[in-house]
Amino acid sequence: MSDVITNSLLVLIRERGMADVQDLEAVQGEHNLSGDPVSALLAKDGLVDVPTQLELIAEYLGTDVLDLSEIEFTDELVDLMPLDMAKQYQCVPIGLDGEVMHLSMVDPLNPTVLDELAYQLKRPLQVRVAAPKQIIDILEKKYSGEASFDDLIEELGGYHLPEEEVDDGEVKSLEILEEVGDDMPIVRFVNMVLYQSLKDSASDIHFEPFEDTYQIRMKVDGTMKLLTPPPRELAQAISSRLKIMANLNIAERRLPQDGRIATIIAGEELVFRMSTLPTQFGESVVLRLLDKNNTDILSLDVLKIPDNVHKSIIHCVEQPNGVFLVTGPTGSGKTTTLYAALRRLNKIGVKIITAEDPVEFPVEGIVQCQIQETMGMTFAKALKSFLRQDPDIILVGETRDLETASITIEAALTGHLVVTTLHTNSSTEAITRLMDMGVEPFLIASSINGALAQRLVKTICPKCIVSTPITKDQREMLQISDEEAEGKEIKYGTGCDACNNSGYKGRCGLYEMLQMSDEIRELIANKVPALVLREKAIEFGMQTLRMDGLRVMFSGESTFEEVMKFT
Repeated sequence: MSDVITNSLLVLIRERGMADVQDLEAVQGEHNLSGDPVSALLAKDGLVDVPTQLELIAEYLGTDVLDLSEIEFTDELVDLMPLDMAKQYQCVPIGLDGEVMHLSMVDPLNPTVLDELAYQLKRPLQVRVAAPKQIIDILEKKYSGEASFDDLIEELGGYHLPEEEVDDGEVKSLEILEEVGDDMPIVRFVNMVLYQSLKDSASDIHFEPFEDTYQIRMKVDGTMKLLTPPPRELAQAISSRLKIMANLNIAERRLPQDGRIATIIAGEELVFRMSTLPTQFGESVVLRLLDKNNTDILSLDVLKIPDNVHKSIIHCVEQPNGVFLVTGPTGSGKTTTLYAALRRLNKIGVKIITAEDPVEFPVEGIVQCQIQETMGMTFAKALKSFLRQDPDIILVGETRDLETASITIEAALTGHLVVTTLHTNSSTEAITRLMDMGVEPFLIASSINGALAQRLVKTICPKCIVSTPITKDQREMLQISDEEAEGKEIKYGTGCDACNNSGYKGRCGLYEMLQMSDEIRELIANKVPALVLREKAIEFGMQTLRMDGLRVMFSGESTFEEVMKFT
């Protein structure tokens, strides 16, 4: 499936017939992979030069094109927009015309940004088109200071909830709760937290109330990082702001809630999955970053899966029927792998239905169903309905119980391909887990195409990577011989500014693939113990997670500590 054109400028160029659709799809794909601006990529590829792009945008918006080099950006002009706001929305003020602020934006075709800015600045806005490079240069020169949490927390220090509306730390009135959730200091602080999470490539943000503190932490490369905390009394105002953004019930504080936040950060449209949980000292809120552009770039090739595992996965998912299992703990990238497999299969002639809890990535061409246990919409009930929808491929977000497992296998045996996840530690344990649920071994043997176990390990920061000889103790802990370790070095990061002195930057996957063969199927049907099944699978050529860990360790991608921790 080719990259879908989602960028507003590319859509406009396509509608005007100014470039070939395949060329525009290639630009969209390159932008998704590299993050380079679409405007620059169009010019670099010789499709549409920057002046023509600007004239096209100005004509579409009914405005004009400005040369920002002719404007004097005085301190008074720069001060019209707070530093954190200018950086978050990638825009600069040009001037005032009465109450109307004129401004230029890197992405002037995004109406959501303009609406949010107008709301936060409390004034009408007029867009004037300018070259993105000029805007970014001005942001770097005139807005070069780093908006910090300390600055905003200092601002929050002077902000207080209305005393007459607060009883024992809780806001009594729903109307006041809505008002404080929309107050500018709270809005700017929450936006700053989201902006910081994007800068640090965080996967999750945790807002955690305790008796005397309100803790905010971000998970970066699998490790929690503590941010400067805001005043404890503002916990309810901050959680109310997040609920407003996610369209949740701000009055409900006794029951958990789930929602989604879609917002613009540094010119990128991002989606967060939000979960609230009532605790002893208030509501704990967790946001999981779901980059909406991920669905355009996910492919098995991008995931850097070893060749032998890559071929096995393709073999399993290109079967007309059967079950493909992906196993691993929470946060190990199972959903990403499943979507990568689905992307390969998502074609006009194929009907794909998914049952997910929750739906993380909306994908064009795939029918996606949200599981709602409280409403009686379970995985098992969804699966029963799916079989009457004439699907070719079914994705089950998680196989949790015997009923779901039984219907999954029944679907596979009646001519459907089913891809699903399990929570087990290894690929062979996925088989024994199904047996423990009560699935008959002969059904497992005849329906499973393969089981993939995976983990995510932190990768070494390339800016501060150093080598060291492998020690005897390390060899013994890895259980490798002197011959296997001879001439090999292991690497680690010393820590630098680029990786926040952690020595790590990014993550990569470790994979263990159990592909079915006649011998393996016979062992499963004969109910051999889990240990025997694993030993036989290794004998038949299965690479374990530890073996794949040695691969990434000796290639210098990850460290000895990470491999030991996750394998």
